[in-house]
Amino acid sequence: MGLPSIESIELRLSIQIMAFLVALIVTQMAVVEWRRNRNAMYKYLALGFGIMFAQIIMMTVILANSRLVGSPAFQNTVNILDYSLRVASFIYLAAAFTTVKSSFRSRFISSNLVGLIIFAPIAWMFLSLNGTAARQLLVISWVELVFQLWITGLLLHTVLAILNSDVRMKKGLVIATSLLLVRQAIHFLNSYFGPELIPVLSLLEQSLIICYFYVIITTLHKQIIADLVIVDLEKDQVKEKAHQDTIRALINSLEAKDLYTRGHSDRVTEYAMVIGQKLGFDHEELTKLYYGAILHDIGKIGISEEILNNPLSLCRDEFDCMKKHPEIGATIVTSIESLKNIAPSILYHHERYDGSGYPKGLKGKEIPLHSRIIAITDALDAMSSSRTYRDSLTEENAIHELITGAGTQFDPDLVKSFVDALGIKLKEADYKTLDRSA
Repeated sequence: MGLPSIESIELRLSIQIMAFLVALIVTQMAVVEWRRNRNAMYKYLALGFGIMFAQIIMMTVILANSRLVGSPAFQNTVNILDYSLRVASFIYLAAAFTTVKSSFRSRFISSNLVGLIIFAPIAWMFLSLNGTAARQLLVISWVELVFQLWITGLLLHTVLAILNSDVRMKKGLVIATSLLLVRQAIHFLNSYFGPELIPVLSLLEQSLIICYFYVIITTLHKQIIADLVIVDLEKDQVKEKAHQDTIRALINSLEAKDLYTRGHSDRVTEYAMVIGQKLGFDHEELTKLYYGAILHDIGKIGISEEILNNPLSLCRDEFDCMKKHPEIGATIVTSIESLKNIAPSILYHHERYDGSGYPKGLKGKEIPLHSRIIAITDALDAMSSSRTYRDSLTEENAIHELITGAGTQFDPDLVKSFVDALGIKLKEADYKTLDRSA
């Protein structure tokens, strides 16, 4: 048994079945996306591909019937249905990318559909009228010419609409539609010169629809992935906004209770960002440091206002109570799922490098890096701010105090990085102090 010839029904039927499968995939993709995000483009693509799918089913059934019983009956009706379904599908495909105005798209669809509803029955009646063979051939040629020009116009309109639309995958969509234009040109040649002139053209005409659907599948896949990425980014932005709103609400609650805290958390955070950038933190690590710094004193919400706003030095009991604020703060952020990973930064920001801090008495590198950074920036802002029981220090004196505390209260390497990042010129004695502490 040899290979089927180019003109064989079996080969044409095989191509139709392949077209049926890829059309089913494309239609399903468009329907799923339409249901997922209610995008008008996918709605009209689903309608267009669905009608095209119906046309392919019809022609597959007719070919299968021809294989079994010979030439189909009602050939004129079949031809009119075939052309009408093609025109209807291309109307919706063109409308999918016609996004200038929704009213224009509606008029475009309705005017073309009304024209099709009027023209198709008239064309069928003319084809059904008895007459001479020459007259019949003339009518068939005239009807086919109108449908061919109509389809070609719709495809050209689709290309222009794609180029003027805001879709991201324009190249693939234009290539796919151009394949249909080539198919139309081949169909024109086959219709007016006969498939016997160049037999391979008939096979190519049928095969191009498979190529079209293949390009559409890959293009829509990329478009859908791009849409999903944008959706994920929008979700991340919403989450980020929720984070910011949550944090600002917590900070506002604290500032309403503690007069000293107003502006303090923001300044500590600005200093912490300087150190983080100096250390080369990536975006994720900087974000984590930001949240830890801005919320480092949030535990003071659980401390009484009498202690927080006491203008005098705290007694031992009051100071012991104040020392609980890192643990209270860590407990608060741990209860918030999106902030629980910054709890260690808050819990240990009053630990000292020599191990004499609180609440756990951690020492050196045992203290989390973010906590060591916040300890430095917290102390700097505290020394630079005026309190009722002391005046603020100058920047030079505050930096000197940080250097003095390097190796005992602060991580000496981080102090040096902070000073370098601020661009402060130190005295030789200060450099020696840092070197000894390290």
